[in-house]
Amino acid sequence: MKLLSVGLSGTTQDIRERLQLDCKTLIKDGYRIAIDETNKGHYTFIGCNVMEGELSFRNYERIKNAVKHHVANMLAELIISREEKKIVYKIVEDNYYYFSAEERKIIYDNTLQLLNDNYGVVADFGFGTRSKNIVEKIAEYLNAHHELVLEGFINFRLKEYREKLARVVDTAVDDFMMELEYQEFIRVLRYFVTIQEPQVEEVHVVIINSGTYKILDEQGNLISNQKLENFVLENDDSINHEDLLITALITIAPYSVMVHVEDHNRATTKSLVDIIKNIFDGRFMICNGCDFCIKAYKEDLMPTH
Repeated sequence: MKLLSVGLSGTTQDIRERLQLDCKTLIKDGYRIAIDETNKGHYTFIGCNVMEGELSFRNYERIKNAVKHHVANMLAELIISREEKKIVYKIVEDNYYYFSAEERKIIYDNTLQLLNDNYGVVADFGFGTRSKNIVEKIAEYLNAHHELVLEGFINFRLKEYREKLARVVDTAVDDFMMELEYQEFIRVLRYFVTIQEPQVEEVHVVIINSGTYKILDEQGNLISNQKLENFVLENDDSINHEDLLITALITIAPYSVMVHVEDHNRATTKSLVDIIKNIFDGRFMICNGCDFCIKAYKEDLMPTH
């Protein structure tokens, strides 16, 4: 007696083996479960049948529910591990065809990375959530149907899932565009540094946890710049002090920049250090702790911003 069948394209050996393994519990209960395969067009149908002459309706429903549970979990895992990549690839190719092949590859890879990050921008669409929702959809479908064609099910029954995947792709595109803008921003600033006449040989930037910083020369003296000080006075309420630091360094254009960081784990600190490193490429060094910066942390060498 047929319980259900699933139509798949491509290789089916691993699915069949997994289904046979999952059905061993029912075999132990005294029911003979047979798995067969039939080909119809481009699809291979894996059928699950119970080999029992007389079955009560109650036992039949119990066995079908057990098999349905195994099939729903197995197919949800298959959709996320294999079919999801195909869906994402198609979305990128169809919706963002105007990017180069290399750029589309970056967007595709970044989308998969976002989907694998359960704590990032798609935390509400993590693996567990996707799996749970798909299992529920498959189980609901198999309650009313004995046959499921995976490709058709994805196209017509998982519309919301595919729409959410498209939104994740959109997020990956936004991130990609922001990265391009950032790289152009860095390129321009790096150019300004190269055309500036260096005012000092060596600069030490001490970044404090409070969000303040100190710009010192190689003797540990504060470096002041009259133009920058006037700029701060005129814009004291709205000035972004990280921007001011970058502006100061570009104006001074030292031969080398040594950055001293009080806390390497702070996200804002890391972002600022990365910008300085990218602008002063080849002229940048970072200190992981020395007498110079420990003294600078303790001394009040400049007013708090």
